[in-house]
Amino acid sequence: MLNFKFSLRAIKTGKLKILVFVILCISFRSFGQLEVVSIYRDIDSKTQQTNARTATLTPMALPFWDDFSFNNSPYWPNATLWENSNSVWVNSGSGINPPTINVATFDGYDSLGKPYATDALAKGVADKMTSRTLLLGDIPAANRNAVFISFFYQYAGNGDAPEPGDIFSLYFKNNGGQWEQVWSIDNSTPLSKTEFKEIKIPIRDTKFFHNNFQFRFQSFGRLSGPFDVWNLDYVYVSNGKSQYAPVYEDHPDRAVSTPLTSLFKDYWAMPLSHFFSIPYPVNQVNPITILNNLRQDQTPVQGGQPARFTTTVTIYSKNIGTSSTAFLNNNRPVIGNLYFNDPKTILLNSDPLPDLTSFSSEKDSLNIKIDFLLISNDNLKKRKENGNDVGDFDTLTYKGIDFRLNDITSSQNILANYYAYDDGVAEYGAKIVGKGTQLAYEFDMKTTSSDTIVAVDIYFPRFGDDSNQTIQLFLAKSLTGGVSDYLYQQDFIVQRNTRNKFWRLKIPSGIIVKDKFYVGWKLNSEAIIPVGLDASNDSGSKIFYKNPNSDTWVQNTNIKGSLMIRPRFGKPQNVTTNILGAKEIFLYPNPTNGTFYLPADAEQIQLVDLTGKEFNFNLQHQLDSKQITMSNPVMGVFLVRYFTNQWITQKIMVLP
Repeated sequence: MLNFKFSLRAIKTGKLKILVFVILCISFRSFGQLEVVSIYRDIDSKTQQTNARTATLTPMALPFWDDFSFNNSPYWPNATLWENSNSVWVNSGSGINPPTINVATFDGYDSLGKPYATDALAKGVADKMTSRTLLLGDIPAANRNAVFISFFYQYAGNGDAPEPGDIFSLYFKNNGGQWEQVWSIDNSTPLSKTEFKEIKIPIRDTKFFHNNFQFRFQSFGRLSGPFDVWNLDYVYVSNGKSQYAPVYEDHPDRAVSTPLTSLFKDYWAMPLSHFFSIPYPVNQVNPITILNNLRQDQTPVQGGQPARFTTTVTIYSKNIGTSSTAFLNNNRPVIGNLYFNDPKTILLNSDPLPDLTSFSSEKDSLNIKIDFLLISNDNLKKRKENGNDVGDFDTLTYKGIDFRLNDITSSQNILANYYAYDDGVAEYGAKIVGKGTQLAYEFDMKTTSSDTIVAVDIYFPRFGDDSNQTIQLFLAKSLTGGVSDYLYQQDFIVQRNTRNKFWRLKIPSGIIVKDKFYVGWKLNSEAIIPVGLDASNDSGSKIFYKNPNSDTWVQNTNIKGSLMIRPRFGKPQNVTTNILGAKEIFLYPNPTNGTFYLPADAEQIQLVDLTGKEFNFNLQHQLDSKQITMSNPVMGVFLVRYFTNQWITQKIMVLP
């Protein structure tokens, strides 16, 4: 593997063009281990247009607080707190050990998830995140010596490490409307990729105490993709007020810092029939999350914060359209004190599921949603009771802030007809290099019975090369290096998709597998064809690669994460299609009483009767589908028209 970076000084030298050409020739002709690569974070045109709009925000009174845990968009900073900041990526996979769940990631992608520049070596100002206008001028002079901004930053995290000369900085807007740099960091001194460092900056200069004040975080680095990464978390601007002593400049906040882990050991999704085939608890594991305490004076010596939690498990049955809810661990007794700088791992109880025997392993698909709520009295008003301190929420200091917003995390665990190591979100891509090189992904079946693979879903993200390329998809029973390993081999034209959209490769005749199998492909060209990589769940030991001139498969040790490859099981259809990679078409239940489901990527949905009259409906997004509910269902036959990778029209019957 080759990994080269260049300074701006080197870029200016005349010899660099020759050097880059030589390096590219070498790297594209070399065969080697797996590598992590950047991928486009592009989105569909409707979402792009919606999020490209400029919000008009009125000036805001202090305090200001955002830890990116309560966004009104799945990918961007909260539009009620930040202006024109959609180039910054909010996610839970880039940061390592963040103070609270989710971080804001700065890199070389713009607001549409595309590189700022096509020149791979171009550098400049990349991502910016600008606060809404703040009313610093309204702060009384007596309080101004207590005003400050604080935040946590991390160098690289799970992302690409910044190079020498790359900068992460903070700017204030003065009373003349000019931006002034008040803080910056580069990697001229050693920085930790796994540590979030807190920075506090007093705001004292009179030129900043005006009612058009704003602050801005900004990165300088490569402009050609998700390079030179800085992560940001927990931004707070105080109002200088205090109702009680002592004043806690460190926040009276106990919070969730990591998402829940999976319920199914290695997998986020597994076939329902496989789950039922082996008695509990073989296919089930205790999910965990990690809690943090951000109040610095709550230590083992000074005393901690007692905490409890509740867990709600909701099971949705996709096939019959009903749901049941079970409350577990509700008002659980105290789990122990939370201390500053002492993350606490919380293990959910050993039986976080209600009885599943009422569901059919032949017919149902289940979405098991687990909601975790930390109870630590984050908003309990500070006061005296019988001479003792109660609570630590100063209602003047933290007016308008609800520290309970980061006390929640959820997970969705799927029992359907496929295996998935990934959680459905790709932070990066993984590639192999060289014509004839092969990649294989190991799947251990959670059943002792055999089953039939009828399709494979793969997310091939856009990478910059949109030319038609073919791969040879294969299923294998072992990796001994012999021809007899392969159960199935077929060439397909690769379909690159937008953000986290899978491409389905059907195997109409079906392939029977048992115990363990491998899904992979061989490169038919020199093209770079990365597959989506979920950085939040590590199944890297299940990934293997083989060079074209070798009979030996090599286990990956180079990358961490999970490839977005999902084998699907079912009954063989024994049909063929001329459309390579055609998506599975489904609409269910049919007949219906007015509620039915379409594919998750269905767009531009229309519902009309046989005369062409259009009917209104409500749309709800499910994890693996879209739920359509007719506003006023009437008996009859209707046409449902929608677009996936092609226009599809299907009939549906509505019964009384």
